[in-house]
Amino acid sequence: MVERHFGSTVQVVFTGGHHNPAKPATVALIAVNCFIFVLTHDITMLGGASLERDSLVKWATYGFPIDAIGEWWRLASGAFLHADVRHLLLNMIMLFLLGRRLERQIGSPAFIGLCAISMLWGSMGALIATPNTAVVGASGIVYGIMAAVLVVERSSGKDPWNEGLGTLIIVNIVLSFVIPGISVGGHLGGLTGGLIGGWIAGDQRQRSLSRIWTGFPIAALLGFALGLIAAKTWLDPVI
Repeated sequence: MVERHFGSTVQVVFTGGHHNPAKPATVALIAVNCFIFVLTHDITMLGGASLERDSLVKWATYGFPIDAIGEWWRLASGAFLHADVRHLLLNMIMLFLLGRRLERQIGSPAFIGLCAISMLWGSMGALIATPNTAVVGASGIVYGIMAAVLVVERSSGKDPWNEGLGTLIIVNIVLSFVIPGISVGGHLGGLTGGLIGGWIAGDQRQRSLSRIWTGFPIAALLGFALGLIAAKTWLDPVI
């Protein structure tokens, strides 16, 4: 039986961009996560519902045999599954607060690319840390967005530390190690992907689209390749 290992984040409300309307990519990403949640849970028992076993077995991120690339899609699918309502709400609240802030700064296409980078690096980190543990949740994306906001705003002449963003990141990193059942590898991997993506996006006062559209695909492909390499540590778990 594969142990279920769920990522989570902590809600910390801070100022900065919260008066701006939500952006389309952020809303779409939240909507997709909520829709998949309904599909993978018994909504008649929503208060205490848990992720259905079939969904966990078929779609969660964990080590897989990569002959003929194997189940490569697990590097993405696990990021759209959530264990329960609390898990979903924590991630979606953080996604809403931080996602619209970053999307407003770098634009919707680049925001989608940043989320893809964070997702792939988060899955890679989870597979390196616990290759035989089923990991679900959008926390890798959320951590990547956190890191990218910090880097982009600092590069653009702002001081996000004054608004609590630095504290938010530090608190969540610490809690990743303290709270049981959290995918530390997934969180740190997503954070790393976000740092890379934020560095590529750079100073938004002098935005370089060529740098973004060259660097983002390279970062995403690197995360994907490293995820496949990490999946080689698969040890034939019994589900």
